[in-house]
Amino acid sequence: MFKKAVNYQTDLMVQSILGKGMDCHLLGLKQVAIENSFEIPEIFLDESFSISNHFSLSTSQIPTTMEGSFMCYGPVEPDGYGCSYNPKPSYILFAISSFKSCSLTSTKMFAESLKTSLNEMCELCLSNSPN
Repeated sequence: MFKKAVNYQTDLMVQSILGKGMDCHLLGLKQVAIENSFEIPEIFLDESFSISNHFSLSTSQIPTTMEGSFMCYGPVEPDGYGCSYNPKPSYILFAISSFKSCSLTSTKMFAESLKTSLNEMCELCLSNSPN
């Protein structure tokens, strides 16, 4: 199931990179309506559209080759997290951020949960390896 989930996520990512993700098209249609003073279609007024465009977690790979350096960014929502990552040959460098002013977020707890999740995935992958 883990491999299926990884493959599915990879397919979605490739489709988005190629500009075939539906979120960009929907946002474009909404912006066209706004910029041309058209009546905004009902789909864009639905709560589900607002929920689907609330990015509580913003992630991106930011590879740098300078030793000892990293790049990061902040969350895109007041109650969200920013999480950049830089894969290295023997580890992954993460830079996690959130707003201290938000009582719903904790960078420390997020980092601990991320570490636990990555360790569990490592164990899963090693337990299913052919060696």
